[in-house]
Amino acid sequence: MDTVIIGPLALPAGTFVVLVGFFAATLASLWWQRRGQRIEATLWLIAVTAVFGARLAFVLRYHNQYESWLAMLDIRDGGWWWPGVLLALPVLAVSLFRHTRVRAALLSTCAAAMLTMTVTLAALQALSPTPSPLPDVTLYNLEGETATLKSAANGVTLVNLWATWCPPCRREMPVLESAQQRYPDVRFILVNQGENPTQVRQYLAEEQLHFEYLLLDPHTDLGRYAGNRGLPLTLLFDNKGQEVARHFGPLSDASLHHFLNHNLSGDTP
Repeated sequence: MDTVIIGPLALPAGTFVVLVGFFAATLASLWWQRRGQRIEATLWLIAVTAVFGARLAFVLRYHNQYESWLAMLDIRDGGWWWPGVLLALPVLAVSLFRHTRVRAALLSTCAAAMLTMTVTLAALQALSPTPSPLPDVTLYNLEGETATLKSAANGVTLVNLWATWCPPCRREMPVLESAQQRYPDVRFILVNQGENPTQVRQYLAEEQLHFEYLLLDPHTDLGRYAGNRGLPLTLLFDNKGQEVARHFGPLSDASLHHFLNHNLSGDTP
């Protein structure tokens, strides 16, 4: 499951797992606080170090995909790499060595967070839909002619669901436009959700964007197929037309490179 829907809020699955773990750690720390064991400051230090490490590992891995240091600081692209979390282990070790009186509280709280995150992740994976082939939905081009994803797809295909009213979608549009040239072996298909051709044409003209394969989904049939009403949503299909991965949220040059490289066999240029 790529997204967790809570009322009007759509969260990436990874973000939801981390929030659940943080909530579990908070509850555990409150339990210990009532027994005179205050560990909140140490827990915050460990959590911040883990988040910083995950971001730092991602940036170092894909540093050549960023245009500037400012872009590296923009965490909205969802660029995290789990090995960086290990940076928090020395902080935990030092804290356990220096604060022996709260050692049990620290260990049990961290264990509660890890256990909760593991169970939540396993539950989300169990609830994930079985990978399916390219859906047979009726779409339209800007001229109003009918088309299908199967007819537009060719080999490895990336399908991006977007709308002009969606700020994260607008932010990733230049990334997807340039990616058409950066990854010539991948077919990029932009599928607008629920808007008319005039709105889409006006937006593309204002932003000076050009996409080789842009289709309209006026009834959001593709969004219902994906089981996700949040935008932007990116679906990746292999050369056999089977879905291999999906990503909820905006993509940067670096996170798109990671998405393709991580989910396709062989190196992605």
